[in-house]
Amino acid sequence: MRLKELLNNVIVKNDITKFEDVQIDSISLNAQNKMENGLFFCFSGKNDGYKLSDKAVQNGAVVIVCEHIFNTKNSAKIVVVEDIRKTIAIVSQNFYKTKNAKVIGITGTNGKTTTSFIIKNILEQAGKRVGVIGTNGIYFQNEFIEATLTTPDPVDLHHIFSIMMQGKVDYIIMEVSAHSIALKKIYGINFICKVFTNLSQDHLDYFKTMEYYSSVKESFFNNDDMMVVNIDDNLGQKIANKYETAITYGLKNPCDAFCVEINQNCTKYTMNICDNVIDISSNLYGMFNVYNTLASAVCCYFLGVSVENIKKGIESIKKIDGRFNVIEYNERKIIIDFAHTPDGLENVLKTARKITDGRLFSLFGCGGNRDKKKRKIMGAISNKYANFTFITSDNPRYENPNDIIDEIAKGFNDKSYYKVEDRKNAIKMAIMSLKEGDTLLICGKGAENYIEIAGKKMPYSDYEIVKKVLGELK
Repeated sequence: MRLKELLNNVIVKNDITKFEDVQIDSISLNAQNKMENGLFFCFSGKNDGYKLSDKAVQNGAVVIVCEHIFNTKNSAKIVVVEDIRKTIAIVSQNFYKTKNAKVIGITGTNGKTTTSFIIKNILEQAGKRVGVIGTNGIYFQNEFIEATLTTPDPVDLHHIFSIMMQGKVDYIIMEVSAHSIALKKIYGINFICKVFTNLSQDHLDYFKTMEYYSSVKESFFNNDDMMVVNIDDNLGQKIANKYETAITYGLKNPCDAFCVEINQNCTKYTMNICDNVIDISSNLYGMFNVYNTLASAVCCYFLGVSVENIKKGIESIKKIDGRFNVIEYNERKIIIDFAHTPDGLENVLKTARKITDGRLFSLFGCGGNRDKKKRKIMGAISNKYANFTFITSDNPRYENPNDIIDEIAKGFNDKSYYKVEDRKNAIKMAIMSLKEGDTLLICGKGAENYIEIAGKKMPYSDYEIVKKVLGELK
């Protein structure tokens, strides 16, 4: 593709007429990648692209796109643009020809993964081909690719779109993280529907304040969108009041879609979407999953899916990996969940309590080099709802895991906790503590298959540890 075509809709600040017809056969954010007639996006950051530009040229870059002129002796042509992050998104879309991709975007602090897979199941019931991109990975037909980010960088993202479109996909469902909005990773994407689940504290290591975090989520929506919005959430109300196009759902406030007659486990209820009534019998526990199924149903309804296929799509889901997965043995329950925010932890603890006859045990940690403010809060929440808590490690990254554990413990007003740094040992001790009727809720990692320590991702799975311990107890 010619450079001129790639830069369509990009604001270029320097004169490129002498080389605008140069052929570009690859684009990259990584100077270490081998490129053929490559275009390298150069910007400051953790790995300074300006310092790595010579390496990119050695690996085949013939054009460097950046925000300001810099001293270099390499042979590459320089394109200076107004906004490098917007440019990466635009050029990636132009290069992979993905402008016409039909994308459903889901944003919110909690519920993105579950909602994406419910929507997937409903659309597949309607005979549609669907791809999913999110925290649990990338799914397309029978293919699975492990995810490194909730929302991939634009070059990878549009490459994935391209592969899915070549496979004749009808819809692409993607989780839209707050980081991806702030960093303009999703700029220019044709979202045919946007879903807002909720907002609660998370990622304040990056966003610093809830006001900024909230404003970033809000900026995802505009008046031309088809949007499905949780009106029981304060930010959802703000979005709905701002945009006439908002389709609202909830359980507490007047809205376009709601649920009534919800049973104790929140697995049976009656859904009403614009006066279309659907009786639901779901395998997914918890009030949070009533919200997730409702959001999914509304999205699919306004995409033209019948109420019959919506019902089948919801009821045929057995589980979402890493999302309130219940394992039963010897009159005891072990639940594995991804909850890693204060709101998420509270929701799953309250749901676990409803299905527990005896004592409720909690086991969790907090990630290192992330939002430190939530640690004490999560400790207090576990103290409130669980009879006993095992505080352990969870992706400590570059922090001392014992320091993180100590900060969580500050949220307790009694000694109903035990500190166990090694997560494997913590799980074994917790399972050994269970008696008939008890429940153990293991939170934070869900379907993750690694634990990150000092920059390295070591193989690890809560599922495998539980399976091993239960095998030893037989």
